[in-house]
Amino acid sequence: MRMASTERATDIRNYYGFKNYPFAADVRVEDMYKLKSMMEISEGIEFAMQQSMYFAIIGDVGSGKTTALRYSMSRFPSKRYAVINLVGGDYSFIEMMRHTMACLGIFTRTTQQTVMLRSIYEGLGALREDGKTPILCLDEAHLLKIDVYSQLHLLSQQSHQQPKVLPMVICGQEGLFEKLNNYQARPIMSRILNGYNLKSLSQDECIGYVQHQLSTIAGGDPDLFEQTALIAVTQASGGLPRRVNAVCLKALKGAMDCGRRSVTAEDIRLASKDWWQ
Repeated sequence: MRMASTERATDIRNYYGFKNYPFAADVRVEDMYKLKSMMEISEGIEFAMQQSMYFAIIGDVGSGKTTALRYSMSRFPSKRYAVINLVGGDYSFIEMMRHTMACLGIFTRTTQQTVMLRSIYEGLGALREDGKTPILCLDEAHLLKIDVYSQLHLLSQQSHQQPKVLPMVICGQEGLFEKLNNYQARPIMSRILNGYNLKSLSQDECIGYVQHQLSTIAGGDPDLFEQTALIAVTQASGGLPRRVNAVCLKALKGAMDCGRRSVTAEDIRLASKDWWQ
């Protein structure tokens, strides 16, 4: 009995009558709050892909880069496109090629760059013969070593056998801009058709996002947060979606602990305090 009581006291879904938990990181694409930036990024990527060129996304931690990327990639039908998802890291170009080969279902022990590139080209060619257009999607690209940028274009290099270039989406934090402007990255920069610098949410966007989470995602009351609380969320989070999620979850828990079913600006203030202070 004691355990059940504890569970009820700490479960915001039951307390507020939610059907699902709001402010989660794994929202389905079809349930996402469609921000203007997401639509513009998606359109930009689509145009760059049509031209077989690159598109870059740069934004701060928690600004919604990966979410925008997920949304954009979902608009490419799997019957016609093959999205190759890579995540950047502090590794060499050889390791980058090995990750690419694994995504293509190619496994080999060789470390010879020419052999590995040929295998990648053959894998991409097989996809095209199957009627699919391959797209390379590189997230966390700011983590790559600068010397990798001097060779990254080789993954999509033209050949006499396959004249089409592999289109690429490059996504990363603000350090990505510095690396792309390094002289070693000129082969990459010359192929970037356009890009997007992802900014924080405006107050109206932030309020719409919170209410969407409460109603569409959680199936609850969109007015559960008082108007002053919604404004406070924008101020406390800096308009960063990931921070919005954390602040709102803590505020919901705080209001519940006080026995209230509405979130106030004071709940937001308490929720935005750093835990280590």
